[in-house]
Amino acid sequence: MTPTLTTSAYVLHNLGLAAGFGGSLFGRVALNPSARLINDKQERAKIVNAAWNGYNIINAVGLGATALTWLIGRSKISGRSISASARKLVLVKDFLMGATLVSGVINLIGGGFLAKRALQDGIAMESGGQAADDAPDDVKSATRLVNWLGVFSLATMAGLIGVSTWLDNTAQASGKWKFIARALP
Repeated sequence: MTPTLTTSAYVLHNLGLAAGFGGSLFGRVALNPSARLINDKQERAKIVNAAWNGYNIINAVGLGATALTWLIGRSKISGRSISASARKLVLVKDFLMGATLVSGVINLIGGGFLAKRALQDGIAMESGGQAADDAPDDVKSATRLVNWLGVFSLATMAGLIGVSTWLDNTAQASGKWKFIARALP
């Protein structure tokens, strides 16, 4: 039977990934395109940026929980004790976690910048993911960056979900891991 602390960390880890991936996917495929239904381009920008800014807190907490639980677990187990393939998966997950965190922080900063401009300066947006032609160049650049990083983050989070599942299955099939797991809190 899996110990309570390890199970709680595992649940937090997966909930953080689910919140980050699900919220980002919803925003990209549903919220951003639907913003075109708002006729006033400045109101469109205010609503979309307020929505994204509101979700940024959930996204940051979720990815923070994912990273924290991974780093704590990672400090105890490198994957070597399970198998050579598990060790490789751990390294891939390390890379994906780092890429997700870096892109997430940059997106938080860029999203905050866009929200401030939308709410204070009244910038115009064509959709939730495209600045209007008459928007200032810095807003257009920030919008492109946030959009590119949004796609990148979705890819890295999907990779994290896949690698995490593969790593979990590899660990569960390992007799060495079953022995180690008994000693975990």
